[in-house]
Amino acid sequence: MVSVSKWNLIQSLCSVLAVVAVPTVFASPDERQISLFISKCVQCHAQPHTGAPQVGVPEDWESVIDQGEDATLVNVVHGIRGMPPLGYCSACDEKDLRVLTRFAAGFPDPEEGKN
Repeated sequence: MVSVSKWNLIQSLCSVLAVVAVPTVFASPDERQISLFISKCVQCHAQPHTGAPQVGVPEDWESVIDQGEDATLVNVVHGIRGMPPLGYCSACDEKDLRVLTRFAAGFPDPEEGKN
């Protein structure tokens, strides 16, 4: 018998994989950043009971997007409400944090459309 927590994990991973598999005009994390996203961000942003904005639920991110990417990055670096500083990602540099934030929240990639 599979425990409820295992089902939650399976459901969360499926949600993340669905988001990762859909091509968009948003940030495109590289393989390392996807690994960081799965190991660091998903533990809260794919678990509705945490109260964190959920990946793949655009309305959860409206207020985040409204404040802008730079203000959001400050919150990610310093932590906000239940989110710890750096979102537990001590291996993330500023570029990683920007890409992961864009990816999770749905911020457009500023490099998209440049030639």
